[in-house]
Amino acid sequence: MAKQKPEDIRNVTLAGHGGTGKTTVVDHALFTAKANSRIGQVKEGTSLSDTAEDEIDGQASIDVGMLHCSHDGTLIHLFDTPGRSDFVGQYVAALRASDTVLVTVDGYSGIQVNTRRAWKMAKAEGKAVGFVITKLDQENVDLPKVIADIRSAFGNACVPFYIPDTTGPSISKIHSVLSPADGAPDMVSEFHEPLVESIVESDEELMMRYLEGEDVSADIGKQAGIAVRQGDLVPILCFAAKESLGVKEILDSLVAHFPSTASVESVPVVMQDEEGASVVEDKALDANTFVAQVFKIVVDEHKGRMAVMRVFSGSSVAGATFHNVNRGKGGKFGKLFKFFGAKQEEVDSVTAGDIFAAAKIDDLEVSETLTDGTWTEPVAPLDFPVPMVALAIKPKSRADEQRLSPGLQRFATEDPTFRFEVDKQTSEMVVYGASELHLNVTLQRLARKFSVEVESKLPRISYRETITKQVADFYRHKKQSGGSGEFAEVHLRMRPYRDKEEDFNFIDALRGDGVRRQFVPSVEKGCRAIMETGILTGSPVIWVEVEFYDGKDHPVDGKDGAFQKAAIGCFKKCFLDASPVLLEPMVDMEVTIGAEFAGDVNQYVNAHRGKILGMEMTGDEQTLKATVPLAEVQTFSSDLRSMTQGQGSYTMEFAGYEQLPSHVQQQVVDKFAQERGEDG
Repeated sequence: MAKQKPEDIRNVTLAGHGGTGKTTVVDHALFTAKANSRIGQVKEGTSLSDTAEDEIDGQASIDVGMLHCSHDGTLIHLFDTPGRSDFVGQYVAALRASDTVLVTVDGYSGIQVNTRRAWKMAKAEGKAVGFVITKLDQENVDLPKVIADIRSAFGNACVPFYIPDTTGPSISKIHSVLSPADGAPDMVSEFHEPLVESIVESDEELMMRYLEGEDVSADIGKQAGIAVRQGDLVPILCFAAKESLGVKEILDSLVAHFPSTASVESVPVVMQDEEGASVVEDKALDANTFVAQVFKIVVDEHKGRMAVMRVFSGSSVAGATFHNVNRGKGGKFGKLFKFFGAKQEEVDSVTAGDIFAAAKIDDLEVSETLTDGTWTEPVAPLDFPVPMVALAIKPKSRADEQRLSPGLQRFATEDPTFRFEVDKQTSEMVVYGASELHLNVTLQRLARKFSVEVESKLPRISYRETITKQVADFYRHKKQSGGSGEFAEVHLRMRPYRDKEEDFNFIDALRGDGVRRQFVPSVEKGCRAIMETGILTGSPVIWVEVEFYDGKDHPVDGKDGAFQKAAIGCFKKCFLDASPVLLEPMVDMEVTIGAEFAGDVNQYVNAHRGKILGMEMTGDEQTLKATVPLAEVQTFSSDLRSMTQGQGSYTMEFAGYEQLPSHVQQQVVDKFAQERGEDG
């Protein structure tokens, strides 16, 4: 592949609601640009973008498809992202690598919940945005209404660049709004002037010349690209699968009006302010300095672990050395590749704007910045949503158990919105994801790729234990029977303690010579040990201060182990007398829904012990903010889908711990006692 100049490269993400035709647009674009000899078909399983077995079976994207083609001498990288919010991490990765986002809108269904989410995330990242209205060759498409809805929801900067002669099966031609031809439909003339005005309004001098009646047609095309890059203009494009109508116009628009990679003059980097705190600031790029960032990890069956990167400036070659800014260490590239769907094409060099993969560099992670050594700040990390939906899993056989960890590790490597851990309190293997569907797909892939079968259930909630009043007590540990004796007496004061940095504070208040000083650390060690295992439910103890103020020793039997045991006994006595309570994990939620579903979601939150913090209205959508116990929303992903017919979305983040209601606490304590009894 010939090396391209940055001004001749476009990096484009296709995003939008599921089923709106993103993958179909990509397949038609690849065929039109002669990157493929035939048009890939999702329904036939021949798409160049959806290549995984479960994508083909389900006829829906799960991973981001990375492809490229050339049109009029311009290299266009295309990122085909999943339309379901369950796999939003793929969109986050593609956003960092691209400069343009084309949001597809189904011509029949119109604006949907993930249309808005795609727009919101693209604008937040400062990307140039365009809309592609799809499926215009189908029946019952009300194009004027769809355009009006887009302009109403996203602003009058959204203006059609192209209009079809009609919609439905008889569609046959796409007309330019900027340069209308004779015989164009009325909608072309209707939007011609608003389009021209949107372009000239983005430049004050050009607008004055236009208002004075001067012919500015020669400047309109160039200024259109500037307006799009600045966000003052959002092109609306059209597509019909019939004869690939609108595809050439989409490609033409990407080349003529959407930003090239040369337009990226700075990147957000993490710097230190005067007080040493980390802040994100824009830093100008130097064309001669190599700066690239890893935005995705792919584990290939043949080439192994591959780090996929966007080059922001400079150039590099296969075999070149690099400096990893995040780790402060160097490395060396081996072979370099470009992804084309399921295939990789080897390349000798990369330049600013390029998307490439480096193979067999095992210590590269997503968000890490690679440079030539003269650039010192890491590019700001990608902002992936925190995976909060959890399932506890258990391998069905010993063979499954042996293969489980490598499989989970691979998925966690490739997908930052998936993680797993063994819960220290419950000893359960817990996997976390963006939704129940996300986790189910991952576990199905675990079975398919690694032959690992697991059983899954909702995980046990990890509670915390604490106290509500101050007490003091003592405990004597004495062992005299057989062998060496043990003796220790510990006096403790215990009180509630709240500190932002620490969950426990130990005070050495010992006076006199009742206990040798060498055993003070033993007492603290014993306290910390019982705090880890808990007392009421086996949950960790937090928010406690302990003061060791007195005790008794023995010159022979006073030992480290004896004082640890005495501390444990005294801690337990004090804890049970200090009106102990259970704390449950809380989550902050933001739920975005259509206004018609607000009542149901409000009722759901109230019925699940949640606290509604506020509501915000944006267009015909509402965003509800609430704090809810994690135990009450373990199935919220599917519950929300049921309440909103799949049109709601939400985010969830850990918010801290709050006291469990007394009647619920008793149920939890009784259940723990029963389970402990059954375990023997």
